[in-house]
Amino acid sequence: MKLGLAQLEWNDRVTTQARKLGWQAYTQIGTNSRPGDPSLILTRGPRVLLVYLRTGRRLADRQPPVERFPGAMETACWYPEDWPRVLGALAGGLASGVDV
Repeated sequence: MKLGLAQLEWNDRVTTQARKLGWQAYTQIGTNSRPGDPSLILTRGPRVLLVYLRTGRRLADRQPPVERFPGAMETACWYPEDWPRVLGALAGGLASGVDV
């Protein structure tokens, strides 16, 4: 799947901030990406955070299928307007799940 400029910039913004705060980041861009996989996999210490990055409108029927992941992994679906929540989760708070 080819990403547009807005998606690439959003991915870069989150990844850069995560790395500044000590997270290891694996980005799902290009040929290594499968439908339904998270955009980013972030790890720091014992935490594993699976992040779906979205741009555009928040639609209930387009939310990621997070139920397939073990409960020990945090999942989140973040849009650019969620930036304060993103910062909180990366700084140490819970990712707060997938919101619609």
